[in-house]
Amino acid sequence: MLGFLKKYLLHIGIEKKVSESTLVAYESDILKFAEYMKAETGSDSLDKVDGIALRSYLGALSRAGYSPRSIARKVASLRSFFSFCLNNNYTKVDPTVGLNTPKSGRDLPEFAAKDAMERMMALPDISTRKGLRDRTVLELLYGTGMRLAELVGCTLKSCDFSRGTILVLGKRDKERLLPLSGQSAESLKLYIAGEYGIPEDALINRSANPQYAEQKDFPLIAGRGGRAISRRTVQRIVRKYLEQVASLSRMSPHVLRHTFATHLLDAGADLRAVQDLLGHVNLSTTQIYTHLTSERLREVYDQAHPRA
Repeated sequence: MLGFLKKYLLHIGIEKKVSESTLVAYESDILKFAEYMKAETGSDSLDKVDGIALRSYLGALSRAGYSPRSIARKVASLRSFFSFCLNNNYTKVDPTVGLNTPKSGRDLPEFAAKDAMERMMALPDISTRKGLRDRTVLELLYGTGMRLAELVGCTLKSCDFSRGTILVLGKRDKERLLPLSGQSAESLKLYIAGEYGIPEDALINRSANPQYAEQKDFPLIAGRGGRAISRRTVQRIVRKYLEQVASLSRMSPHVLRHTFATHLLDAGADLRAVQDLLGHVNLSTTQIYTHLTSERLREVYDQAHPRA
């Protein structure tokens, strides 16, 4: 099994263009199953895998305390792997055919309140380089709804301050334009001026500024050694400030993306517009954010119903 894993990862990474995090997750899932097969049968050969072995594995995961959602993800990984093996004649049968996926309810996204976001943005000391960086990271994640990987991948040329947009590269290498205005734009201008010495007028009229032309490929948020800020550093920044203003079970950058979408919909934004901003392929993915507050629902009812 492991002999075909590298080929499979190259396939989904290059041809399917899945994200790095998906690659890591799928590799981990398949390795875990291979370890199980080795321990149970003494071999991780594809010929040893059948429906009985797979169902036994899922039972072992369930007894180990894995949630239905986690097990379903592992089933998806195995289905993708064995489909690849079958299509490339590495195996004669796909053992995942007919395998049932555990049913699981979709978790509601966690988000912070509006006043919590206001308090969080006031925490970083923007008189320091690190504080200004932290404030900019928080403003961009909450102000645009971009993903962690999208933020890390941005360069100076991603931003068009004259038009108020930022170009991000999303899942499967799909580009999309996001609004860059308000506090997120102001924080970013201050950060770029301090980090790269590029003043605001040069950012707006960048084509006429030679300094900008030399630095346009620099990472938007700098890390060590001139490289882009690391994912782990962004995660630490978000956790550091978010845990001071909100009591949530998760403190990840994705919580700020959830908060961005929830606050837009709560204020009456169009669902399809939010879908485009988030870069969701299916509207059903965005609809999970339509859990509006009871106050907002009451307001809508009072305004719209003739007998209210």
